[in-house]
Amino acid sequence: MRYWFSPAAIIAAVWSGVWWPLAALAALALAVPRGRGWCLLLALAWAHGLVALERGLDQRLPEHLNGTTLTVEARVVGLPVTDTRPRFGEMSRRQRMILDLRLAIDERPWPGRHRVRVTAWAPLPALKAGDRLRGKVRLFFPHGWYNQTGPDRARFDLANRIDARGVLTAVTRQEARPASLDARRAGLSRRVREPLSLSPAGAAVIPALVTGDRRGLDPPLWRLFRDLGTAHLLAISGLHLTLVTGLLWGLGRWLLAPLLWLVCPPARRFSLQQWAWAPALAGALGYAALAGFALPTQRALIMVAVLAACRLRRARPAAGTVLGLALLAVLLWQPLAALSAGLWLSFTAVAVIVLLIDGSRWPVMVSLPLLMAVLGAWLFDTWAWLSPLANLLLVPLFSLLVVPAALLGVALDAPAILLAAATGVEASVLMMEALHGLPSPPLAPAPGWAGLALLGSALLWLLPAWPWPRRLLLLGLLPWWLPGAEPPARGQLDLIVFEVGQGQALALRTQRHLVLYDLGPGWPGGSAAKSVLLPWLRRHGLTPDITIVSHGDGDHAGGLPDLERTGRLLSGEPDRVDGARPCRAGQQWRFDGVRFEVLWPPDGEYQREYQGNAASCVLRVDALGASALLTGDITKQEEYRLLGRVAPATVLQLAHHGSDSSSSSAWLRAVSPRWAVASMGYANRFDHPDPDVVERLEAADVTLLRTDRTGMIVFRLGGPDNAALITKWRRAHGRPWHREPEL
Repeated sequence: MRYWFSPAAIIAAVWSGVWWPLAALAALALAVPRGRGWCLLLALAWAHGLVALERGLDQRLPEHLNGTTLTVEARVVGLPVTDTRPRFGEMSRRQRMILDLRLAIDERPWPGRHRVRVTAWAPLPALKAGDRLRGKVRLFFPHGWYNQTGPDRARFDLANRIDARGVLTAVTRQEARPASLDARRAGLSRRVREPLSLSPAGAAVIPALVTGDRRGLDPPLWRLFRDLGTAHLLAISGLHLTLVTGLLWGLGRWLLAPLLWLVCPPARRFSLQQWAWAPALAGALGYAALAGFALPTQRALIMVAVLAACRLRRARPAAGTVLGLALLAVLLWQPLAALSAGLWLSFTAVAVIVLLIDGSRWPVMVSLPLLMAVLGAWLFDTWAWLSPLANLLLVPLFSLLVVPAALLGVALDAPAILLAAATGVEASVLMMEALHGLPSPPLAPAPGWAGLALLGSALLWLLPAWPWPRRLLLLGLLPWWLPGAEPPARGQLDLIVFEVGQGQALALRTQRHLVLYDLGPGWPGGSAAKSVLLPWLRRHGLTPDITIVSHGDGDHAGGLPDLERTGRLLSGEPDRVDGARPCRAGQQWRFDGVRFEVLWPPDGEYQREYQGNAASCVLRVDALGASALLTGDITKQEEYRLLGRVAPATVLQLAHHGSDSSSSSAWLRAVSPRWAVASMGYANRFDHPDPDVVERLEAADVTLLRTDRTGMIVFRLGGPDNAALITKWRRAHGRPWHREPEL
């Protein structure tokens, strides 16, 4: 177990970012002289993690350069993704890629080399893998949304060493590098795809398994893998790399090593098992090269190398020691890998191969699908009862047929073998479609760390030696039995304002009911509802009773197609929102002692003149001693018409994201809010909130809360002392990479 203490210290340091444990370890070393060596070792590990974290944060784009266009010299890293998207009312070619860049010699506000994820639109020239270029990039700080659920893009970028995001605006020089590794990978991917034209699923999946090229995966196929918890099968990381290593080790053990013994007698100084690691490691290195030495592949390769080094010794260490050393080696090389969910995918795969070598094969093989299902759920935020069954069917199929056949077909340039691998992929898709159509009751709501606790308990249970009674590992199930967050009491209201960029999505939760107000923006292949709202609903086990889309603009209604259940659907523009009934002044209802009333738009013939922002559904919610007023995107003209009918409110949602087209002084005097909340994108191009609006709020002594600075905001209104309890997600639950922006 002693080999686990240093990795644990690095992980804790990277996730927490606090320095005080170093002082605590120093004090402990002085107080307990016998443990001085261990204290020093843990202090060094903790400091290593902290230094890597601070260096990674310092490497990110300085915030004062956010939105600045700079001249760069760059190299295309990996395989660019090219597709067609609407832009300015026309379909245009778009490329997404990672650039390894440095600023031009005459511009040094951001020194050093950096990896930047950029988007490039036609008519810029199409870039290819390995190309070098000089051009201009408009750079953006890697901010990312931060909510209770949904992707944490800031953590993802930090773990993958992405220092900024940007838009490529000009290319002044382009130089092709056809001999580069990435260019060769792109060419190999094309050659693999050509003989698979009769197998659409095979043509999409086989290049992903051979070269890491997932550009051919269309959204429906990707969603099928993701929803069933099998998306990890599409990534070249721990599972596939260890699989290839194990297969080549077996072949080397039974074929190559005996031949070497016959031809070269001095080779008998080493056992057949030891000689078998030579082709195994060579194959692992080659497979990692095919994947472009991506960061997850590098981590898996390091762990396989540690495994090989341990097995080459005459006295083989225990499985727990091997795993601890493998994890320590990765974290010493890449401490920020502790932030990557992909590390644990690779680590689990290496753990499985170690346990298979050490015996206990049947428990490990039976448990593997469950372990991979839990990992897939954590990686892709999708829990399903059918995930273990899907993994039980697909993991052996991919391990024994698809991946070996795909690699063998490429190595021998044999289209027939590639077609055999594609047949396995088509069979997998058919099985997944059949499973996806089966009824599946929802899982009990639980946070992501509940899955990690279950995963850790399962791995410890599989270890051949465990110093404590195994029944204690049942404690890993406790997170699934613990009660969730306590809902509001009768008469209380939770107002949740999600961070969804330049859009708006809110939830109004009473004791037993839920009302959604606006659903955030949408984009081709995704939406804020899919990435943030749906995981939040699953986390809390909620379904909306009423959904209100204030009006038909995409930044408010874009998530509607992805919302699985809406309950009663209302909108101020029902003709622009499919399936919606009119939202009209005078509508009201009560949920658990909380009163809801629609104030705008007016009912009858008079309302026909209102369209767009002016038709926004204005909703007032009254809890015990507190209230909220949600205004959509109404303008000053609608505010003036409501002046005689609006009462003071505790919380005001600023109309139109804080634009100067709304929030007049007369309106603020009439509403007299204690807090105003604005949902907006970080450093948005509209300069929301407008400086004049901020000035009017300050003059009215109103506290402004902005989602771009606070992340998700939760107001609990109607408490016993009538004081609102406010949770700002970045401040209450933030990590070092979630620091509130200075802009």
